[in-house]
Amino acid sequence: MKKLYFLFAIALAAGTLTAQKHASELGKKNKYAAFETVAKKTTNHQPKGVTIWSNDFSNSAEWTYDNTSAPFLDWVITTAADTIPVTALSPALFTTVNNGFAFINSDAQGQNGTQDANMTYTGMIDCSGYLNVSLVFENSYRTYLDTRIVRVSNNGGTTWTDFVVTDGTEPTAQNTANPEITSLNVSAVAGGNDSVMIQLNYQGNWGWYWAIDDIKLVETDQYDLKLQSIQWGTDGPFGARLAYYQVPNNQIAPINFGGIVQNIGVQNIGDALFTANINALYSGQSAPTAVASATQDTLWCTTTFTPAATNATHAVSFSVGSSQTELDLTNNAQPDINIEVNDYIYARDKDVIIGGIYNEGQGFEVGPVFDIFNTATLYGIDGVINTTAAEGAEIFAKLYYVNPTTGDFDFVDESLPYVITAADLGQKRTFALQTPQPLTAGESYLAMLGSYGDGGASNDLVVASAGGAPAQTVYYLDYTDQTWYYTTSQVMVRMNFDQAAGIQTSTEIGFSIQPNPANEVLNIILEEGAQGIVSLVSVTGSTVYTGTIHNGMLGIDTRALDSGIYFVSLNNGVARKVVIQH
Repeated sequence: MKKLYFLFAIALAAGTLTAQKHASELGKKNKYAAFETVAKKTTNHQPKGVTIWSNDFSNSAEWTYDNTSAPFLDWVITTAADTIPVTALSPALFTTVNNGFAFINSDAQGQNGTQDANMTYTGMIDCSGYLNVSLVFENSYRTYLDTRIVRVSNNGGTTWTDFVVTDGTEPTAQNTANPEITSLNVSAVAGGNDSVMIQLNYQGNWGWYWAIDDIKLVETDQYDLKLQSIQWGTDGPFGARLAYYQVPNNQIAPINFGGIVQNIGVQNIGDALFTANINALYSGQSAPTAVASATQDTLWCTTTFTPAATNATHAVSFSVGSSQTELDLTNNAQPDINIEVNDYIYARDKDVIIGGIYNEGQGFEVGPVFDIFNTATLYGIDGVINTTAAEGAEIFAKLYYVNPTTGDFDFVDESLPYVITAADLGQKRTFALQTPQPLTAGESYLAMLGSYGDGGASNDLVVASAGGAPAQTVYYLDYTDQTWYYTTSQVMVRMNFDQAAGIQTSTEIGFSIQPNPANEVLNIILEEGAQGIVSLVSVTGSTVYTGTIHNGMLGIDTRALDSGIYFVSLNNGVARKVVIQH
């Protein structure tokens, strides 16, 4: 079995917002960037139109295969529901999964594999009695620069028209529901024709996979709106609309609600309305909006919701509708979200662990951007440690200021180091900043959890994640190349404004190490000008330096030392990890 690497970040590149740090995905450098362990259950529903043709992949003889893959890779029909190569989407949960489903596994081909494979239904489908036709199927996949296309022919396969499901430009490492219901309006090709053919095409270069089941052609409803997904958040100085699931009383600000609305019916709709509702507190609605057939638009409520600065949990419900009568309303809503107003915690995650992010045992930091709307003092940073982290890993939290002039992340403060115990796995831990930090209204800050790594000996730190995040809003510093990246995994790192969070409980408070990583000089600084004997030990156990601190500080010349992991101890006490990097 291949070893999975869960690093999720991205290579630095130019962006669009002025003086902000922007990047493209490092997931493209290492596709095992993030991992998820909880299946996302589908919220989609099958359309109820008259079925013209259907296929459950129970008879492989009904399909033909061809490809130009290298190495050779055909689609297959399988009943092995657990063959899906993504933990969060395995086993496949298709309606008739036990009869068989179509499957192509690009991940198994290896890094040099290139796939372009077709799977074609051999029969001719008669749609002559139906002018309005939709192709509907259950499927699942994980994105990684791969293309998924359904092709439709109305002349027995002489020519084909592409209907694109993914085109390779999507953010990497994004999972569908299990299963996702996809509906494509193919009336322009199939409607009124008696020689319709269907072909599935997958193209990838060591991508993930595509699995499809229960495909059918149905008569398209005249009017059918679908609420595809929810977009919401608060506008702030960082320049992105950020969603906060936990909001402290000192950071209350207006919240915007919107939804991506698809028109999967035959007729154009001139007055689509998106609605967000909080019982007895708020009812927001978009302006009536024209959404043409086979198109989509993002509709935003014209009014915002500003919660009271009182502890409460607000359940927000969403729906879409119009003045037209729809036969199927099951796809007009999305699940509620909960927004919690509380005393101290500022969080962008949903507080449910579904995965994690790490750097295969090497040093890194990761965390989200937070906008500050009212000046307040930050005492600590909360981080949730995934169950796959390693006991004994030394970790820390850091705070950065997002400099709007330079676009840099300017270091502000950090916690003292902490060593992970068995009791920390799967749990939240609070890291006190060494100095309480006043955060300024109208500015943005980055809260990070990190580790200097153990040279790849273990997972080291694995930070828990809770689904996806907008691009360029969760950042990652990779110590192996000292480069900032971003991730679209919503890591569970939060701000804590509780004064009690600033009480340092660590017993390891005697000295600090600056800088870390070090290049030419490593400074050991004792509190209050104390004295002590300092030892620097390599990962092999060899003592490479011993010296005495006088007047509170000692500088160690590291130019002659090899790059790598070392351990610093004071008076033969607990060792602290340091990285020397030339």
